[in-house]
Amino acid sequence: MAEFSDNTPDKCIQHCLRCGQKYAAVQYGKECWCGPSYGKHGSLEAGHCFSKCPGNASLTCGAYLSSQVYGTGVTGAVRQDAPLARAPLDKSVPKVKIVFVLTVNGRAIRQVIRLLRVIYSPDHYYYIHVDKRQEYLFRELLPLENRFTNVMLTRNRFATIWGGASLLQAHLSFLQELLEPGLGWNWDYYINLSESDYPIKPLSQLTDYLTTYKGLNFLKSHGKNTPRFIKKQGLDQTFHECENHLWRVSHRPLPRGIVLDGGSDWIGLWREFAHYVVTSTDQLVTGLKDYYKYSLLPVESFFHTVLQNSRFCQQSVDNNLHITNWRRKQGCKCQYKHIVDWCGCSPNDFKITDMEKLLNFDKKPVFFARKFEAVIDQEIINSVDRAFHGFIMKELPGLSSYWQNTFHHLDTSTKVKDAARTIYRSLTHHTAEQLMQTEPQCEVKATKLLEVNLYQHSDHFHGLLVQFSAQFKDTGHITTFESLAEPRRHYSVIDPKGSTGRLQSLEVGTDFDLKELIFRNYGNLLGPFDDLSLRHEWGPGPEFTVSIAWVDPTNEIAASYDVHIPSSHYVGNQRPQLNRPLRPGVWSAKLMIDLKLVAETQFLVAPLTFHNNKPISVSEILRSHQGPIGTYTSTDFSEFMPNLNLVDSPKLRQEASDNGKKTGVELDQWIDSLTALFWVVRETCAIEQLDACPQLEQCKMTSWSSRSPDVKSDPKHVGSSLPLAR
Repeated sequence: MAEFSDNTPDKCIQHCLRCGQKYAAVQYGKECWCGPSYGKHGSLEAGHCFSKCPGNASLTCGAYLSSQVYGTGVTGAVRQDAPLARAPLDKSVPKVKIVFVLTVNGRAIRQVIRLLRVIYSPDHYYYIHVDKRQEYLFRELLPLENRFTNVMLTRNRFATIWGGASLLQAHLSFLQELLEPGLGWNWDYYINLSESDYPIKPLSQLTDYLTTYKGLNFLKSHGKNTPRFIKKQGLDQTFHECENHLWRVSHRPLPRGIVLDGGSDWIGLWREFAHYVVTSTDQLVTGLKDYYKYSLLPVESFFHTVLQNSRFCQQSVDNNLHITNWRRKQGCKCQYKHIVDWCGCSPNDFKITDMEKLLNFDKKPVFFARKFEAVIDQEIINSVDRAFHGFIMKELPGLSSYWQNTFHHLDTSTKVKDAARTIYRSLTHHTAEQLMQTEPQCEVKATKLLEVNLYQHSDHFHGLLVQFSAQFKDTGHITTFESLAEPRRHYSVIDPKGSTGRLQSLEVGTDFDLKELIFRNYGNLLGPFDDLSLRHEWGPGPEFTVSIAWVDPTNEIAASYDVHIPSSHYVGNQRPQLNRPLRPGVWSAKLMIDLKLVAETQFLVAPLTFHNNKPISVSEILRSHQGPIGTYTSTDFSEFMPNLNLVDSPKLRQEASDNGKKTGVELDQWIDSLTALFWVVRETCAIEQLDACPQLEQCKMTSWSSRSPDVKSDPKHVGSSLPLAR
């Protein structure tokens, strides 16, 4: 039941029509009821319906417990049942051909390759869209076109944002390109995937399933409560995508005369329906294309609505072939407010603890699961390979390791945080110095930063792999090294008794992920203009309040906040509101309980040698390295200095002021002295065999280098036999 302050029979009929209900009933003036049937309470004379319609006083809208019933003209949404269990497939029936449309983003090239390896077959097609802003991923995937005639990277690339109308325009563009006769791809089904999807059944089972149900479209619906879906999706709002943001402009009327449907944006479209959507000039398709140009999350509704209102309405299955790992309480915290003027949420990553959940879908018509991120949990992907794809991978090189690129020198338009680039460069200095100390004949000068990868083993971050070119000082020969730089931990519990015994970790970083409760800034590379955040994790126990104090390199207490810690296991994310730039140097986040210091962690706010991805100028140095104008906040926290074991230090203030003016070699030396406190170069390898450095191992022979074997994600194994038993 819905209530409308301007209710009329027509308004109620349109409301129930959009909900896919056969009947609409107005009652007691403002009430509108929808349903598949009516009459179980008997009938009344028309005169019993005397309530005036608030939207048109010349009409009546039922009365108390009396309804006027109208047909909406629809029979309800039609969805076929397509169970996994079915009679054996007739071998004489030609099997369908699928075009897998991969819409990929980010820098996880190894995970994309691993996905392709599992779903590849010469009998199907692979159409790859790389986000327009991702030059690294596009460059790394492009060689696949030369190896396979059924793999194509589209040049018509879009810069899509979460929830944006550009994603629908992208899919319509993909379909139009895939339907071009000149392409020569005779596909039957269009299935979209992302880099975080992974198959949980063999490709052969998916092919047989779609062959059995050829002609049906696979779209997941929201359920039965259409008014709630409309409200949640903001379908009655006008949105405009501009400058990588989706702006909510105003309220708008919903389209009349059609059933609204929607749910998931992961779809399986039959070619004939796809052709209709792309080429039809009827009012339904053209009108909905215009309507969804100004909608939030249009792919979650456009294809569903066209399908239910077109001649294809009998060819729908309420199944998008996916299982999605939704944890609403953890994943739905409006994490996209910086992108869209609406509250949005996303699914969580599968972890190894979710394996039993995936096994339960063995007999169900689900072929893909999402989300998987090897940077979060790679063991779950290894387990899926073993359980669902029959890979036996004991002692496979690189099986428990994962590498993900964070910087590449060939990228020309990709922005890298200035603090990250500064620290990467400093780590090349430390590597060169260590080489000279361990092997005097291996005296080199770092000349160019080439590539940086994060390195994880057994799902734990082990450091950054910094690859750079260097010149031998005696011969002038240029070569390439890669070093493993591990972070040093600066976290201590001063009083492990009482409430502090619950403390499990304390870490400062940026880019906190509210779903996975981690920092996406791996290595926590921080600079003067970053928005800091403290991640604090507590085990179960008595609840209490903790005070968090932020202390800069001069012992100034920049801010202090009280945070309530509940009795359950808890991961908190405390973000201080500080005026910037932050003063570079060694900072501390200190915890107090009842004004007693109980724990602390130190972290580095690095001075910069780059500003806006270019070498920093003297004027920018003076603006960036002297701290904020005035104080960090409007509150004076100096009264807490004794409690935090701090003393006022003019010497530290003068030292910070002098450091903040350093340029050139002095600036490099200051940065190197700071990074040495927080990073250590554990190992170094050479890309090529070097006579001058005989003790250095070649990178391809190590277990940790980005050049070491990684069979599970090697592009050369796409479309060829793996050195694995099946």
